[in-house]
Amino acid sequence: MKLKQFLTVASIAVALSLPVAASANEGGVALKHAEIDVTDQAQLRRGLTVFTDVCMGCHSAKYVTYKGLMDYPELALSREEVDDLRGDKPLASGMITDLSPADAEVSYGKVPPDLSLIVNARRGGANYVYSILTGFEHDPSGKVPDGNFNEYFPGNRIAMPDPLSWLGHDEDETKELEEQAHDVAAFLTFIGDPHQNQRHAIGKYVMIFLLLLTIILYLLKKEVWKDVKH
Repeated sequence: MKLKQFLTVASIAVALSLPVAASANEGGVALKHAEIDVTDQAQLRRGLTVFTDVCMGCHSAKYVTYKGLMDYPELALSREEVDDLRGDKPLASGMITDLSPADAEVSYGKVPPDLSLIVNARRGGANYVYSILTGFEHDPSGKVPDGNFNEYFPGNRIAMPDPLSWLGHDEDETKELEEQAHDVAAFLTFIGDPHQNQRHAIGKYVMIFLLLLTIILYLLKKEVWKDVKH
């Protein structure tokens, strides 16, 4: 490969690897930043509570089983806690909403998406989830009914009514809204890749190993070629 071609390819690769400010809709509205920590057990457990108490009224997380919740050390859930969450649902079943697809069609005109991989599937990831949950407001044009206008949703009209509208809009309630949105965004980020913490931990040791291997190979190369004249 010629030098010019190599530099072109390299510049494209670097550009693709750089973080970009994701926008949620065609108007280019920048997403809010979600302050989440998938190693924070307290936040993940609060997010699970918001998900089961609020989100599961319409949404499912079918790829996450109740039994699987007990396997995640980040959540540290006991059998009793999981039994309280699942009710009469089988332990091996996914977290499925009680809202039937037919009823969802009647109520919202569409079936709400499964949230197991929503963070991975949406541009902006956790920032998208957090922005949507905190982006409900009154439509300044008056064209979209209250509860369905969202600044961060493409087209601004969203079928999902504000799930946290009961929190209100005074200072304390707004703070609670933001906290719950952060918590559930963290939980959804976690279940989208529940082994990410273990992978990151292993990755540190892999990098140390590669660094040591590089040093050893460099010293070996010097030893092998020390008597060769260049």
